[in-house]
Amino acid sequence: MEKIQEVKGLGGMLNGFRDLVKDDQKIIFVGSPGFCTPFALFLGYPVREKEMAFIPGLDSEKARKLVATESGMELGEKCNFEADAVVVLGGMAMPKIGVKAEEMADFLAKMKYKKLIGVCFMSIFEKAGWCQALKFDSVMNIILEGDISRR
Repeated sequence: MEKIQEVKGLGGMLNGFRDLVKDDQKIIFVGSPGFCTPFALFLGYPVREKEMAFIPGLDSEKARKLVATESGMELGEKCNFEADAVVVLGGMAMPKIGVKAEEMADFLAKMKYKKLIGVCFMSIFEKAGWCQALKFDSVMNIILEGDISRR
């Protein structure tokens, strides 16, 4: 894939995501339950005026709306809608989750959408072979660095 933009820090991640979906009104996030849920809520905040949903795992019947509240983004009621953009979150490609790229491709084939975006950390889509197996329009790969200090 061709690199089109540098993204630095969490603010850069949010701004980069907003740029990726600027022309989309309906967005569905697909991610592992628990681990990916807060990332969908985080990414949804700068585009909170759009219609959004989160699908945990490969179970579209458990899809929930993402709702903007005074406390930030939260999961709302069950929903089902077509999307302009489907955002696959990197937790789905992690070995402990156990979803194979072919399973994700089969799941996506049952959905109606115009654009497929991947958002991951530490190149997990590349390492798991998902960049080759899925027809991503864009992939946002974030590399976080940090440390823990003690007095």
